[in-house]
Amino acid sequence: MAMRFQRAFTLIELMLALMIAAILTSLAYPAYIDHETQAERLRAEVALMQLAAQLEVYFSDNNSYDGATIHSLHVAMLMQGLDYRLKIAKASDMHYLIRAIPKNSQAERDTDCEILSLSDTNKRGISGDGSVNACWR
Repeated sequence: MAMRFQRAFTLIELMLALMIAAILTSLAYPAYIDHETQAERLRAEVALMQLAAQLEVYFSDNNSYDGATIHSLHVAMLMQGLDYRLKIAKASDMHYLIRAIPKNSQAERDTDCEILSLSDTNKRGISGDGSVNACWR
């Protein structure tokens, strides 16, 4: 009876392929996390601008920003699935300041920008060590 040889991967070839895959993954994962952090920050910026638009509607109805809350503006849905908490930090007769405060893993990852803020004069701010222009796109 003649023996037939079957072609297969050797253990060394398999381990080499796994090692290459692990190296590629270790190089790609930080870039993926950075992209995810920036995308979530962008979602928070959009939510802040939508909140600002609702505050302007509130002002046109009441001639004041005073008394506006997240709940009275019916913008709680802006925070659904968002790794930021929206907050009206200050609302007076003529001015407001709103903030997007990171939570969960976003708070740990986004140390350059941290808290995003937007005022009634469209002044944008951050509480982190990064630059406003780099954080607000």
